[in-house]
Amino acid sequence: MEHIFIINPSAGQGKAEKLIPQIRAAMEEIAAPYTIYTTKAAGDAERFVRETCEAGKKVRFYICGGDGSFHEAVNGAKGFPQTELGLLPTGTGNDFIRNFGKKKDFMDILSQVKGKSVPCDVIDINGRYVVNMANIGFDCEVAAQVGKWKKKPLISGPVAYLIGVAAEFAKPMGKRMSFRWADGTTMTGRFLLCTLANGSFCGGGFCSSPKAALHDGLMDVGIVQMISRRKFIGILPKYKTGTYLETRLAEEKVLYEKYRKLELAVAEPTNISIDGEISRFTYLKAEMVQSAFRFIIPNGLEED
Repeated sequence: MEHIFIINPSAGQGKAEKLIPQIRAAMEEIAAPYTIYTTKAAGDAERFVRETCEAGKKVRFYICGGDGSFHEAVNGAKGFPQTELGLLPTGTGNDFIRNFGKKKDFMDILSQVKGKSVPCDVIDINGRYVVNMANIGFDCEVAAQVGKWKKKPLISGPVAYLIGVAAEFAKPMGKRMSFRWADGTTMTGRFLLCTLANGSFCGGGFCSSPKAALHDGLMDVGIVQMISRRKFIGILPKYKTGTYLETRLAEEKVLYEKYRKLELAVAEPTNISIDGEISRFTYLKAEMVQSAFRFIIPNGLEED
């Protein structure tokens, strides 16, 4: 089996490229066949993974980048559910790997190569695979702010998220959304935010979907009604730790349920954050796809 390391030179302000000497040393130590591929532009990782899969090569991919790079790779492997994908997290948020462990657990190259893979679900949104989470409303607008701030030196993912929160508090909040569930029931109103989650974390470590599981065949849908800025600030620490669902405010203002599919429409083009990348939509259909790819767990992490 060949091992292919995909380097995103833009990830984490150049952190991914710094792994190249370590990759060469590790792979030469065990005398395993490997290739290092450096992406040329946005979308190149997806193209490369797809073409490699279509060629029928037996390989393992290790993505050296962040959540956006991994999102591309998983979409490149669409239709090849046995494809094994690993992640050496060198992005800003690195939220997907938080579902399995800490960043340091994933930075040992030999542990990745020796690791086993497990099946993972994805959410199909309008034909696009969502690996971790889609956010609409307040969280999404904060993510757009994070995209600006994380490019600045010395600003980590969590710090960029807090700056984004502060910036969005100064603007009108809430989006009018219309939901339609699989049983035909509907709900329309103005909401602060909505999350469609496969994994638990967003924003560089905020546990917004604490009940999410990557292999249960269900998406965790969180819909927060309009609340005052004061109340939102008060609940923010619990939103970060994933304990906000236990509060009285959540009982009154939050709908949190698991679904296999749903539809969502908005009156005018609106931002949506998909695995940290911002795009626009007016209508989406979200549906779970079970065991869409296999994720590599570093050797030894299972016993931690």
